[in-house]
Amino acid sequence: MILGVVLALVATLAYNAGFVLEKGALSALPPLDVRLPLTLVRALVTAPRWLAGFGLILAGLAGQLVVLTRVPLTVAQPVFASGIVFLLLLSMTVLGERLTGREWTGLAGIAAGVACVIASLDPRTDVPGTGGHLVRVLLVAVPSTLAGVAVFARGRARPRPADDVPYGLAAGIVYGVAGMVSKGLSASIDFHGPAPIVTSALASPYLYLLVPVTLTGFVVFQTALQRGRASIVAPVSTVVSTLYTVVAGTPMFGEHLPPDPADLTLRLAGLALITIALFRLPHDGTPAG
Repeated sequence: MILGVVLALVATLAYNAGFVLEKGALSALPPLDVRLPLTLVRALVTAPRWLAGFGLILAGLAGQLVVLTRVPLTVAQPVFASGIVFLLLLSMTVLGERLTGREWTGLAGIAAGVACVIASLDPRTDVPGTGGHLVRVLLVAVPSTLAGVAVFARGRARPRPADDVPYGLAAGIVYGVAGMVSKGLSASIDFHGPAPIVTSALASPYLYLLVPVTLTGFVVFQTALQRGRASIVAPVSTVVSTLYTVVAGTPMFGEHLPPDPADLTLRLAGLALITIALFRLPHDGTPAG
């Protein structure tokens, strides 16, 4: 169980370090236009720094798939969400984005929330789900993805200065769907060697649902990441995707909250602290000195 949490931390560090590399590369590229997908892809794949970031993100995603086979969503998703701490600190040191006092408070809240989640772990009851009904997943995933795209389109049609929240919201919805589908894929993969991994993944219908959903989220997030501060867009996206995956995925895949009252209180308190802290982060106040 603890090994799963450690792997989750490593995976989310790689994932968010990739975002920082991508943000640095995007700042040097011409404005991206989702209406010209071939031009968008060509601009990205010819930027070495962006490719390095993308590689780190893929490594982080692969690690997350393994994590989802070891710990339930109510543990994995809060730990994944804590990656925003790495993102903000790297944004500050690498990209030169200064953090506000509000953002520092948010980071402290996330750290406290993750500590509560880890303290609530019980290997006897924290068992990851082993499967889900594909039709039910489709009935939730398809309209949710369309809703995310609609939010993104509305944000593009009515842009406001320094308003990155709608873009983060749109990306969060779509990435939340991807997180739920990833849970289904992780439960379908046989991790006993490279050949079984590839064979079982290719045989899983979740893979073919995950690809278009992830690509949609990718286009939305890359556009949002270029147009706004990483320290605003990413927290909004993270909190929405985390809540979506936990709320939709936990019953979908037959997972349960801790039965022990003390552990349940810690788990819910941790989720609440992380959620509140992430909502505090999107703020355009004066940077702290």
